[in-house]
Amino acid sequence: MDQFIEWSTALNTDITIIDEEHKFLVDNINILHKLMHQKGVPQEATDSAMKDILNNLAHYTHTHFVVEEEFMRVYGYPEREAHKVEHDGFIEKVSGLNADFQENSLNLSNSLVIFLKDWLTNHILKTDHKMAAFLKDKGQN
Repeated sequence: MDQFIEWSTALNTDITIIDEEHKFLVDNINILHKLMHQKGVPQEATDSAMKDILNNLAHYTHTHFVVEEEFMRVYGYPEREAHKVEHDGFIEKVSGLNADFQENSLNLSNSLVIFLKDWLTNHILKTDHKMAAFLKDKGQN
């Protein structure tokens, strides 16, 4: 099966730590997608693995956003608050989905991984690239 999200140079911000963290998020969404579509594995094992991945995504997303927000604070990024609002909305959504799934009250669907893929790639390509250009102008790499 091909990767659900193909990492490409278009997704690079050219800020090493941010790109590495984005790649980790992409890898975890790809693993989640693969788990949802694998055949011949007991559902209990799949659910357990998906719970682990969702926990990773929920916790790591928060950690990653803290890194970006600290860069924005240190360098005085003028759109920091709007950027943070996007982060907060995503964290709230992913945390809620994770909590529902952990309590077995949510079945993961294709629409969830499509949401994760679309949100992450759009956020990187638009919001993060704009932030990265500002940070690079200030000397960050």
